[in-house]
Order: sequence, then structure tokens, then C-alpha cells
Amino acid sequence: MTRTRPGRVTVGTDGSYWGRAALGWAARHAYRAGLELDVYEADRRYEDLPADLPADIGTGSVLRPYPLLGARIHSSGADAAAALLSASAASGLLALGCRGQHKCHLGVGRHALLLAGSAHCDVVVVRGRPQAVHGEFRKVTAWLGEDASDDVVIARAKEFARLTRSVLEVVRQSATVPVPEGTDLVVAAGGAQLGLAARTALHHAMCPVYVVR
Repeated sequence: MTRTRPGRVTVGTDGSYWGRAALGWAARHAYRAGLELDVYEADRRYEDLPADLPADIGTGSVLRPYPLLGARIHSSGADAAAALLSASAASGLLALGCRGQHKCHLGVGRHALLLAGSAHCDVVVVRGRPQAVHGEFRKVTAWLGEDASDDVVIARAKEFARLTRSVLEVVRQSATVPVPEGTDLVVAAGGAQLGLAARTALHHAMCPVYVVR
């Protein structure tokens, strides 16, 4: 699983609450890590977006605090999931909101689940409490599953904790252990089918979930 990751962060946004949260999370991470950012915006020609969204669906206002961040803006085109999947092949990290403009019943949308299991790079699904989304707890959790590649999960969690000057916590997932709370990020193993820890976190975590590919 360990590989050299390209120095780009890719994010998809549709101007929804979670789309903007993902964009903000990705911009902060890219700026802090000294990486470039690719933003894929939902295209009004193919998606039914609220009429009161600005022309750039709010991207400019989110990026304004980072004037030195190298960012490129793209249209997601007719198939946003396909565009992001293709972009992930040249990215080190793909960031997504847990859901977009359309409601879903399980707390995480089908595009987020699809890309968490199929992207060519690590994926962060942004969800949870505002304190966690903005990194206010100063804690990163490596959540290890029975089928996980523990060393890679811990390495990613340790890397993010160092970057954000946060405490690193290591928890072994089991039937009696709930999804960790009071943390800014849960890091779990992914794969084509996703591990039990990753799937549980994607549906129930109160913070962004980092899926290691």
C-alpha cells in the first residue's frame, strides 16, 4: 500500500454545506502542507443547483484566505464522480463532502462511498462536528481493523498529526468499541470493498474520515 504520492490535493464541491466544508478542509490542508490544489466544481449545465449560489458556487470566498495557495479550478462536467475518479490518479489525496445538495438517509452519499472505495489515492470524506472539521480537538486517531494494514494506517495518522501538531491516538476497532469521538480525523484502511472500520466510520464518525488506499 505504501507508495510515493503526488504533491496535489483534489477536492470536489457543489456549493452545498458539506461541499464547502470539504473545500475548506482541502484548502487548509494543502496550504499547511505546501501542496497545490485542484478544485472540481459542480457544473450548472448538468446539475440542479440552487439559484442563489454564486457563479463560482462559493469557491472564491473559501479560497480567499489562502492567496499564496496554488489552485486550479475545473468543471466536474456531466459526471462528477467520473471526473474525480480520473483526477485521483494524479493526486495524493482526494477530499469530498459526505453528501451534496441532495439528501440521503444514511448520512453519507453514494458518490462519497463510491469514491472512497475506488479512488486511486487516499480519500478524506469530510463530515462531523464543526470543531472536528476545523481541527480544534488537536487529536488524530488511527482506527485499526482486523483486516487493516496497520503500519500504513498508523503512518498516515502520524503524518497528519505531525503536520497539525496534534496528539496521535491508536484504537483497535471491535464490536464493543464505538467510533472514536473528540478527534479531528479518523484514519482507517480502505481497499475496493473498504474495511469494516472504514465503512463504520464513514457512516457514523463525528469527524472527517481519512481512508488509506
